[in-house]
Amino acid sequence: MNYFSDPIWWRLKKTIVRDLASLLTAPPPWISSAEIPVSVLLGDEGFRFLLSLDEQPESLYLYLKKHGGYQSRLGIYAERLLRYWFLHAPHSRLIAHNVQVQHNQQTLGAFDFIVQLNESIYHLELATKYYGSRSNQLENFTGLNPTDQLINKMHKIQQQLRLSTEPAAENILKDLSLEHEQLQHASIIRGMLFMPEPQQQLPAPLNSLSWQGYYVENWDEFKCSENSRFYVLDHLSFLSPARISSNAIVTFNQIKQIRQGMVAVVEERADGCWHEVQRIMKTNCKNN
Repeated sequence: MNYFSDPIWWRLKKTIVRDLASLLTAPPPWISSAEIPVSVLLGDEGFRFLLSLDEQPESLYLYLKKHGGYQSRLGIYAERLLRYWFLHAPHSRLIAHNVQVQHNQQTLGAFDFIVQLNESIYHLELATKYYGSRSNQLENFTGLNPTDQLINKMHKIQQQLRLSTEPAAENILKDLSLEHEQLQHASIIRGMLFMPEPQQQLPAPLNSLSWQGYYVENWDEFKCSENSRFYVLDHLSFLSPARISSNAIVTFNQIKQIRQGMVAVVEERADGCWHEVQRIMKTNCKNN
């Protein structure tokens, strides 16, 4: 799926707002069977709220700075963005965030979010993951760190979604004036799948409508024209399609020096900025 062409990217200009919009609207790389609908996350006024944030993003900037949103981990950045949304979106009330569940001094897990959206209360688990493989087989997808495997994260999400059923969670929910039966359990899984060629049909639970890019182990595998231009993504730039100025673009000869990482293919548009139209995961791992 070419998520880069979604109309939302023609309207939103600020990177942090684009990143938040991606967390709210992007398709999941795999189906957990517990995805929260985008319409529930956004609410009736969600798109208007994003547009207003894009025009006046100062409160979001200050919130991220105050709460460590720009720390080194992508997951922390994503959590802080969603926490801001649940605190400020018109249809949302944040009840709890990152609450650990322990038993006999052992941590069983943590509730990422407990939030009321309209009239329903949700236990939400968030994952932002980027996996590549030479094949479309579930067990072969790994991240830039080869020990980060999709199949393991898929099982971990299911385990986390069952957390409220643990006896150790009963007192935590009671402190929040909640009972297990009140909670709906749902996932927010975001990220991309990378293969030698994007595919329209993938085996379940991989999502055929996922945001997809190109997986390469050798730069000679990626074919492009001499006029192609690129942008090297740092680890906090993964969430949304890049929108950058001309002084940040590089040529193919320059990116060929990269041994491992992610690179956006960019094209200039009428607004004078360069917009991401495709993404590449370059790795030295040998996924078969």
